[in-house]
Amino acid sequence: MATASFERVHDRVYRVPVPFEGGGLTNMYLVRGAKTAIIDTAVLGGPTDYLAPALASIGLGLGSVDYVLNTHGHMDHLGGNAEMKDAGAEISIHKADVERSTSNQSHLDRARAGMEMLGLHERVAAREAQLLRLLGREVGCDRELDDGDIVDLGPDVKLTVIHTPGHTPGSVCYYWEAAGILITGDSIQVRGSRVGGMPVLEDPSSYPASLAKAESVGATTLCMGHAFKGPDGDLGPVPTGANVAAVYRESLAVHESWADAIRQAFSDLPNGSGGERGFRAAELLREKYNLGDADGGFPGSGSMTIPAYLRAAGM
Repeated sequence: MATASFERVHDRVYRVPVPFEGGGLTNMYLVRGAKTAIIDTAVLGGPTDYLAPALASIGLGLGSVDYVLNTHGHMDHLGGNAEMKDAGAEISIHKADVERSTSNQSHLDRARAGMEMLGLHERVAAREAQLLRLLGREVGCDRELDDGDIVDLGPDVKLTVIHTPGHTPGSVCYYWEAAGILITGDSIQVRGSRVGGMPVLEDPSSYPASLAKAESVGATTLCMGHAFKGPDGDLGPVPTGANVAAVYRESLAVHESWADAIRQAFSDLPNGSGGERGFRAAELLREKYNLGDADGGFPGSGSMTIPAYLRAAGM
């Protein structure tokens, strides 16, 4: 069992960071009212190895958690769902991402489609194997969430579900209005979570409206799924004050830059393949965002996001 790492970001809210293979780190958030919820479960083993010792430090155990509230259906946010289900928690996820909680194969299919669009056929098997290592068994969900739903943790802690698609179709934020806290998961990406990488967006066309919707609630604190990068370093995982506005501003600017670069790539390469156009777009932005080539020659997360921008542009 790992050493507990636990940050209290509010009297009722704690952050539990969970590292995983490949240099990743997902933040789970424990919210305590009359009932107790954990926002996301990171990867397989995250609840057992990281959440359990953190809970033990405040006299609780995995069985003390009443609800798992997934912000979306990616493997690094629901991979530990089975552990929490086995401990007695009820699982909730937005209805548009339910399939990801019931079918590990759906994760493999999406990864394969994106990588093949970019010509990264030789990397598919390794990616699929990694996904299967990090995903727990499929346990589905007990409650399908929709925009505007309320998760009632007691008279003084009520979380409003805000549907914010873009990262995935079923991405949501959880808003505790009384505390001014918006738990965003990966709905707001800034420059992405890896140095030299890019945002992870499955549906870029819906992202700007989701950013505006999240910003409109007026939260003063964001609890983000990762330490998302800004122009001068990390803007997450818990931005407050002026950094909240900076998160929204930079997120929209980065999206617009990628959309423009993809359009330029179509113009420059009218008969180009997905890989050629994607690489051209990355080259146009490489210096501006100090992009690396960690994903088969593309920036980190490129094999997930660039195909989505290509499809949005008509490929």
